[in-house]
This record gives sequence, structure tokens and C-alpha cells, in this order.
Amino acid sequence: MCCILHKPAGVQMPHIQVLESMFMHNRDGVGFCTSSGKSWHGFSFYKFLAALGKTDDSEEIIIHMRWATHGSVSVKNCHPFYDKEHDIWFAHNGVLPIRPRRDMTDSETFFRDRFIPMLEERDYEDPELWDWVNVERGTSRFIFMRGGEVKRLGAWYEFGGCYFSNLNWQY
Repeated sequence: MCCILHKPAGVQMPHIQVLESMFMHNRDGVGFCTSSGKSWHGFSFYKFLAALGKTDDSEEIIIHMRWATHGSVSVKNCHPFYDKEHDIWFAHNGVLPIRPRRDMTDSETFFRDRFIPMLEERDYEDPELWDWVNVERGTSRFIFMRGGEVKRLGAWYEFGGCYFSNLNWQY
């Protein structure tokens, strides 16, 4: 099962052993985005660490380590996904009951084909938008970041000031 890590601004990044354990349990790609606009996607743990080393504790950071269920194991299917027009990042942990489009993941299909059109009909701060997203996500965990503001939906686990979508990496 994929794992998402949200490191809030002002919180120290978890120890490298935590990141390595997450990666070892989810080897189908890794990506991150920051509130300052940095991002990286790929397959090399050491290149990931090098890119992550260019961030600092003042940034909100979302890291996603992928276990592929839909879509090919490719860089284009690594989360978080970005929509430039709306300046919003999205990552997902779980499986959605939707048919993925072409070689996209269920996550990106939801983000591009369902969430973005709904966002265009409603304001980002509209509670009805987030009520709808909560229903659509089922038992999945979602995380969105827009302008440095992060919204986590679903059951998350706090560990060392950071939030994890699951703790499977510990075992």
C-alpha cells in the first residue's frame, strides 16, 4: 500500500531510516512537492534524498511513495500530481472504485476527471466541495496543497510532528 508523508512547515523531516523504510515498502516510484514550488519524481532513493536535501524545515512537504495498483510503473504515474491552472497538488493512498483513463492511475484519473471539474464549479473553500470529496474518497487518504495550505482527508497518523497515511512501513 502506498504511503504519504506530510511534513508541516516548521517540523523537522523524519530520520533517513524512516524514509528508507517507506521506500523499501513502496518501490514503484517516489515524488514530493513543497510549498515553495519544488518538486521531484523518480525511482532512485538516493536521487530522491538529494532533491529533498534542497528543501528546508520552513516548507510544507508532501512525499508519496508508490505501490502500483493502477497504471504502469513510470515517472508519469508518480504522485503528487499537479494542476498548473489551479495551482494545486494532490496525492492519494488507497484504491478508488473508478476506471482509470488510459495508462493513468486511479488517483490521477480522479484528480483530473472528477476533482478539477468539480473545483471549477465551486470555490476551493466551499465546504460542499470537501463534503463531496470525502464521500468520493471512501476509505482512502487524500492530501491536497494549494498555495502552501494543506488539506488532509481520511485517517492519518501523527509521528514526530509529521503525518503518515499509514504506518505499514514500520513492519
